[in-house]
Amino acid sequence: MRSGDAAGLSATRARRVIAAGELAQDALSRACRSRIAERDGTIGAFARLAPEDPPAKLGALAGVPVAVKDIVDTAGLGTEYGSAVFAGHVPDRDADCVRRLREAGATILGKTVTTEFAHVTPKATRNPRDPARTPGGSSSGSAAAVADFMAPLAIGTQTGGSVIRPASFCGVFGFKSSIGRTDTTGVHELARSLDTVGWFARAASDLRLLCSVLLDHGRVPAPLRARPRLAFVTTPYDSRAEASAKAACALARLALSAAADVVPVALPASYGALEALHRRIVPVEASRAFRRYYDEHGDKLSPALREFVELGRACEKDYAAALAEAEAARRAFDADIERFDAFVLPAALGKAPVGLETTGDAAYSLFLSLLGPPCASLPVGEGPAGMPVGVQFVGARGRDEELLDLVVWAAERLGLPVD
Repeated sequence: MRSGDAAGLSATRARRVIAAGELAQDALSRACRSRIAERDGTIGAFARLAPEDPPAKLGALAGVPVAVKDIVDTAGLGTEYGSAVFAGHVPDRDADCVRRLREAGATILGKTVTTEFAHVTPKATRNPRDPARTPGGSSSGSAAAVADFMAPLAIGTQTGGSVIRPASFCGVFGFKSSIGRTDTTGVHELARSLDTVGWFARAASDLRLLCSVLLDHGRVPAPLRARPRLAFVTTPYDSRAEASAKAACALARLALSAAADVVPVALPASYGALEALHRRIVPVEASRAFRRYYDEHGDKLSPALREFVELGRACEKDYAAALAEAEAARRAFDADIERFDAFVLPAALGKAPVGLETTGDAAYSLFLSLLGPPCASLPVGEGPAGMPVGVQFVGARGRDEELLDLVVWAAERLGLPVD
């Protein structure tokens, strides 16, 4: 195949053509860099590129370039966490997830733009489908890089809605792991008890490929049922959703009903309190993580982050009670999902909003980030103005591999890219 076509390859397919000798080992990386040179002046997905190193010859990701969110440490490559506080900072060791990528043969392509410390203050990254719109946050650069064919794979993180929402807005696959299934060592914390690592891809099998590299070992995954049992859920947040988000779920339900047992389920009203509960925990943990920056470099923090630290300090007295409530909610969720292979619901409230001042509403992710299960966004629908709208599959806590097997199964039946 022509090296110029390589930027459009998924990681799974690239590995196959490289192994067959149809593509040079470094062709995909070169094609991605060419695409970045052509497009990133418009999109602004990358904070900086890594030096061009020879690709690894062996490993599950040999010959595959991966972009990494700029709150994730990369040895010898600038990592500024989206903040002026760390301008020019270069870590001396890799985050655990980056170490695993390198050991699997991946080439680190560069660092993608993040909001300030993965909080809410956006940078200048634009949505590849419409540069007048937000790509979502906080993993904005990672989602945009994959959507615009600058990288086949990219690492993100999620504490609220930072993988699932930008995947939906940009029209790519996104996955965030269960709390505790990915090692966050070397990832700058936002809220220690909720931070998770996730990733973006343009094909469903690529999500599963990275799962084999990045997930810590869990229970032995159960094989996929002949007829998966899917709960298409309504939630207390549905009144805020656009028609396009609901239509994408209806489309998925219709397409999957012939091969799955599809069950309508209304989540209890108690789920409506979880967004507020998330907001009682995250500010406290963020205030602890950023206290030194606030005290020593307050002038370099955005007003929004300074206010968040102050809010967290004020909420300290409620923190222990909030943690107890969160644990009780997780046990209730475990019972609610036990009969199903997945909950299915919108990945975002609708299409990406116009403007770069905010990154959009994360209502369909905040309560799930609090509960801690694996979540995946599939680019199922299209809303007004041709903008993508994702559908979210949610698995039982810790059963990440099983959810990703289901995502591949669903992608095949939805006519989405599989490999």
